[in-house]
Amino acid sequence: MTKTITMSEETYEAIKDQLTAEEAKEINNLKDLIGETYLFQCARYIYHGKVKTVTSDYIELESASVVFSTGTYDATEAEDMQKLPNNAFVLRQSIEAFYQMNW
Repeated sequence: MTKTITMSEETYEAIKDQLTAEEAKEINNLKDLIGETYLFQCARYIYHGKVKTVTSDYIELESASVVFSTGTYDATEAEDMQKLPNNAFVLRQSIEAFYQMNW
């Protein structure tokens, strides 16, 4: 469904950098994350990687890293991120939040 918003030129100029042409992906369950890269903030560590598998117990991340310091959330790269030698398996029960980052 397409919606139209009418605004002044001044308002448009103020917010145009925040608008994107890409569509938002609707997420109804964790399996909708497969194929996308996310940061998972967990009870102890922060993990970053591409979601490969989702089961009832864990989420498997490929090209996975542990993030020791994100830096500012609008940064283009993590302040301190260490690559893991293999895929990571994140327990679903330990996930507190997840985000798509700019890195």
